Amino acid sequence: MEATPKLIDLVYASTIDPHRYDDLMACWQVHLDEVLAASPQEGELDLEAGQPEIERHFNRAFAILERLGRQGVEGRSLGALVDGESRPAVLVEPSGRIIAVNGRARALFGVSSGDKVDMLSLEAAGLSNIRKALGRIAEEPPGRLLTVTRVLSPHDGSTPIVALTRAPAIGDRPVALLSVADIEWSERIGDLLRQVFGLTPAECEIARGIIAGLPANRVAKERGRSEQTVKTQTKSVLRKLELHNQAELVRMIAGLMQMDAAPDLLGPAGRIGANGRTTIMLAPSRLLDVSVIGPLGGRPVLFIHGMLDGHGVTRATRSLLEERGIRLICPVRPNFDRSSPDGDAPGAPWRFASDIAAVMDHFGIASCPIIGHMAGSVYAFAAAARLGSRIAHIVSVSGGVPIVSTSQFATMPPRQRVVAHTARFAPKLLPLIMRAGIALLDSGGDRAFMRALYTSAPVDFNVANIPEVFAILRDGYRFTVTQGHRAFEIDAHQVVQDWSELAESSSQPVLLLHGRSDPVVDMQTVRDFAGRLGERAEVIEHPTQGQLMFYADSGFALDALERVL
Repeated sequence: MEATPKLIDLVYASTIDPHRYDDLMACWQVHLDEVLAASPQEGELDLEAGQPEIERHFNRAFAILERLGRQGVEGRSLGALVDGESRPAVLVEPSGRIIAVNGRARALFGVSSGDKVDMLSLEAAGLSNIRKALGRIAEEPPGRLLTVTRVLSPHDGSTPIVALTRAPAIGDRPVALLSVADIEWSERIGDLLRQVFGLTPAECEIARGIIAGLPANRVAKERGRSEQTVKTQTKSVLRKLELHNQAELVRMIAGLMQMDAAPDLLGPAGRIGANGRTTIMLAPSRLLDVSVIGPLGGRPVLFIHGMLDGHGVTRATRSLLEERGIRLICPVRPNFDRSSPDGDAPGAPWRFASDIAAVMDHFGIASCPIIGHMAGSVYAFAAAARLGSRIAHIVSVSGGVPIVSTSQFATMPPRQRVVAHTARFAPKLLPLIMRAGIALLDSGGDRAFMRALYTSAPVDFNVANIPEVFAILRDGYRFTVTQGHRAFEIDAHQVVQDWSELAESSSQPVLLLHGRSDPVVDMQTVRDFAGRLGERAEVIEHPTQGQLMFYADSGFALDALERVL
């Protein structure tokens, strides 16, 4: 079947306008469906053999995208830079002029591009600090927190905390991002305030209410105290912390929380902190990054990420890990983020098993369970098969299963199905599909990318639209494409194969945790997989969640994990 003129036009249009990616994928899916419908027998289709014209155009378009290179921050529109933020956010020049506003900030604060930051209803001291910070942003590195303050919303009367952060430069223009701060009370901060500054539990609750933006009468009502008592306790908090006003308290707590959540802090003697990152040198001259989430001294569990998810977890998950004393050791697979490449797709899971052994040696782990999240499940089974007793238990969370029949693709949402069909039947055409998707992400199309994945899956779509979860997913997309399309391409190859032999080469007990509303891996295929594994496998079904189960209800997964620790 020959390529349609529309398909060829869209192949090239997507190289010029990344936001035509959805149109390309929709047209390509129609073409694939027509070819598959005319296929004589399942599993015998070779799309590449009969369609050299399509391959030629796909390869040319891929070459164009590679020649154009990756689009950095400087190449994105100003609107795209703030639209990617899940919170109300504005971009500000050193002069104080607002140059971009996302819809959430426009609704909450009533400002537009071209306004001055002075038009925000800021505290006097806060406005002064923002002006001073804007005057020095050219000297600060991207990502540096410059100051925090409160702002009054004319929309609903709330007083959220906003943080001013140095943003990546736009060309040679230094800019700052002013956004509603993602600040929530941490019990560790409460412990610090009690132990170091002598705050009572009641005073910590007062500080917590101030951070939440609650007025004194609201705090009094919630605590069953008089407003005068709350005001007296507030003065006591400020006196013990040697602060002059609530604005200084907000800035102090925000600074402590940023330190508490800092991802790259190392403990003494090079030991990685409670939530940190380290790099392991592997022979020959390969680097493997490892993230750690959870308390020092926590029970270790290996966590193998999937194709697009990275290692982000919600605040609720971090709290649960602390409470339960569980420490996730999360190696970054080759080609993802900053980990060095390691060969082509064939044999990738088996090679990565050796990397996992090196990670366990580095952290002094003799044996522990392994979690395979989404596409990470094939790598978890490979590690179990190769490392034997060092892997105590396999826990698959929303994991993929071996593709024993191409009919398994039929239940997938459209976007995942077109990628699966391409990876299985036309792998030489996959690089353009991946590379054009990266161009969309680079141009600020994170939300469009997410919508295409989950629009037809209402349970996951609702979860993905939770601001905290969307930020995790957005970071996961970028985690995957940091080095280009290879990580995506290699994983796409793995997840569409029948890797039953790899799974059956392991002997450990297996927990398969899966949401009944998972749109990508049908629940029945998980049950069938468990049946082929025999008595060592147990399926635990979440009655209401889908593929994003770990973000929506991590307690469900951790409850099951507790059984094998």
